[in-house]
Amino acid sequence: MARSETLVLGTGFGGLTVATRLAQQGHRVRCLGNGTPGASLRNFGQLHSGAVYAPVLPDLAAACRDHRSRWLPLLGPDVARTPCVGLFDDPAAVAAYTHAWDCLRIPAQPLAPADLPALGLSQTDASAAAFLLPDMAVDVTALHAKTRRHAKEEGVLLAPEESYTLVRSGNSAVLANTANCFRLAESVVLSAGHHTPRLLDLLGIEHPLSVSHLPYAVLEGSRPGFPLTYRLDGDLLAVSPQDDGLHVALPGRSEGPRSEAAEQYRLAAALSHRWPHLPAERLAMRWGLVAEITGDRPDPAVTVVDLRDPPPGWGDADNLVVCLPGKWTTAWHAADRVAEVLSPPR
Repeated sequence: MARSETLVLGTGFGGLTVATRLAQQGHRVRCLGNGTPGASLRNFGQLHSGAVYAPVLPDLAAACRDHRSRWLPLLGPDVARTPCVGLFDDPAAVAAYTHAWDCLRIPAQPLAPADLPALGLSQTDASAAAFLLPDMAVDVTALHAKTRRHAKEEGVLLAPEESYTLVRSGNSAVLANTANCFRLAESVVLSAGHHTPRLLDLLGIEHPLSVSHLPYAVLEGSRPGFPLTYRLDGDLLAVSPQDDGLHVALPGRSEGPRSEAAEQYRLAAALSHRWPHLPAERLAMRWGLVAEITGDRPDPAVTVVDLRDPPPGWGDADNLVVCLPGKWTTAWHAADRVAEVLSPPR
């Protein structure tokens, strides 16, 4: 096999966007996955504008603002989407968010109470203020299929889904499949989401990553005309309409699964408080998994690390780059950074 081939491990939005950018740059790219859905295909399907992060994570908010438009040509008119509303009961929170939106130039349109019923909400759902936000919930399964087709059109070879692992050969990462066939590439990009820490562990490479468990729940079979809705004060409840029902989440993550009963009660109580007419007792628990740099405060920002010249806290490898887009909205931003690391082939 020619060593000029670049391997991208991961066929979620992160892996596909990296593979596409590298192919556009002139690399011969093979993209491999293990067939399991990534976090972006299991959770909420938000195409973020940065609005919900603006006061607390302004850098992430700016990245979402700057790169979300790169998804719009792939969305097209055939991918279902729903609008987004931010609701407030606290005037102080309104002031904080509107100031942050102004600073970051994120357009948020004030809504009058009379505007809310047309969006599937009640006039009483926000006592302080409501805004139409540039976020949207999209059919991520349909978008993922279009992203795969776009990658192939750009010249990416999408290998059949199979189980694989990484092993070391000297100080290089080598791909091994279930038939013990080995593949060495000049460059390997590891963009495998929450599998990334385990694969680095298998290689014996030091890293500061941990896997967080994100609880959420689904009100199955129930799509009562809700928009994507954020309570931007108080409990910070988020509700997103998806094909399988209404997805419901509150802030919170841990390095291990917490009590499912306790999390279900927490979500059901919040949903019942906000929308008593919804059958919160029917919520079915789910768990999302995400790999992030370990720290006191979660930071779902782009992480791209060149292990040929690693920063402190990371081990080294001669041919390996780690890419974690954080939010799939910013996957193209992460792909740009990988393309900068792996300069065009000669």
